[in-house]
Amino acid sequence: MGARDAVLGAESRFFMGRVMPRDFLGSIDEYLVRAAPEQRAGMIDAIQARAKELAEVDADLAVDAAGTGAVALGAVVLASFETLLPLFDGDERRTILLLQHAMGPVLRRPYELVFERLGRKDHPLDAIQKACSGNKGMYGAGLGHRLPAATVRPLEMTVHRCLWRDLFTRHDVPLVNTVLCAWDTNWMRAIDPAVSGLRAERTELLSLGDGRCRFAVEETDDPLHGYTDALDRRFVEAPERDARQDASQP
Repeated sequence: MGARDAVLGAESRFFMGRVMPRDFLGSIDEYLVRAAPEQRAGMIDAIQARAKELAEVDADLAVDAAGTGAVALGAVVLASFETLLPLFDGDERRTILLLQHAMGPVLRRPYELVFERLGRKDHPLDAIQKACSGNKGMYGAGLGHRLPAATVRPLEMTVHRCLWRDLFTRHDVPLVNTVLCAWDTNWMRAIDPAVSGLRAERTELLSLGDGRCRFAVEETDDPLHGYTDALDRRFVEAPERDARQDASQP
């Protein structure tokens, strides 16, 4: 690991281990103020206590600083799911949707600004490729991903190993992993085809049982050709999901 990756890993540990859980719990707290004001304080305390337990139980999944932060974030998400599930009478779908809604705004604006700025450069696809390649250390070894050479088009990033997938699968709730997947929509939405001539897509997800996660950014002449996301099929039953995938293949 180079010095830059080490620095990025330490930054990632801070943001994923502290900043993102804080903002995520803040969104949940706002919901509880409206939905369950009398239970609010007790639920937040329960989430924090359970997250601490889970972070210790799953500490073995972290192989570096970035991984320690990722485990902490995953623990908060899982603890929130366990704690809030009774509030929705055991309805896992509604609970996951709430958690995805709470995760969406976390650090949204900084990432929107970054990708909006990259999209305005003279060669936006090259700028995005360079930015993604330079920040691989933010994810650590627990989130193994590959980027192609700068000359390959469309720009494609694949994730073949995911610490969060391992964590949620270990606890027998693999679909809760999609709460973390929901956060990636921030940068995909920020790539505006009307400004940059680019569009983003996510066609496969480990959290939905695919063999990898696949993100791509490609050129488009259609200013309304916005991003598409495999996450939209998260609650589709397997036979119907497979049929949709087959229909989408060229």
